Amino acid sequence: MKNLSIVLNAILIVAVGILFFLHFSGENKAEVKTIAGEGAVVYVNTDSLLSSYNFSVDLNEKFLKKQEDSRTDFNFKAQKLEKEAVDFQRKLQNNGFLNRERAEKAQRELMEKKQNLDQLDRKLSSELMAEQNENSKRLFDSVTNYLKLYNAKHKYSLIISTTKGGTVLHSANGLDVTKDIIDGLNARYKK
Repeated sequence: MKNLSIVLNAILIVAVGILFFLHFSGENKAEVKTIAGEGAVVYVNTDSLLSSYNFSVDLNEKFLKKQEDSRTDFNFKAQKLEKEAVDFQRKLQNNGFLNRERAEKAQRELMEKKQNLDQLDRKLSSELMAEQNENSKRLFDSVTNYLKLYNAKHKYSLIISTTKGGTVLHSANGLDVTKDIIDGLNARYKK
């Protein structure tokens, strides 16, 4: 009985040694390939996807240009109104109005222009937010539609997203499919 225990312990030590060697020697490449095979859970880094997917880059550039143009136009109008307000104030201090009614009328017109400018600011902000939401929806639809096609071939159980410093801090080789997804999306976008 004692000899059987020694033999079993020796076999167990050898088996553990072999497993240890295979695990840390890099000889388990076949195992790594099966990790990301059918039924695997893989992930896409959305930071990389958004900065490398040409459709995303194009949408963002168009949006930023529209935002910049909108802000430039608004700032021009705001500066013009500010100049009118300074002129009004100077004229009022120098008794430049023929009578009080004209001064009050000029002040009402100035206030109305200020209200119109505030209304324009809200309208522009609302339009930009709506466009940004629409761009996000288009981008999300594009990526999810591609992932359906991509996964029809690969048959992963789950494709999750992460960001730099997000939920996936480390993974086995082959589980990050970001580059494949970006390459496929960009190839499809070229068409």
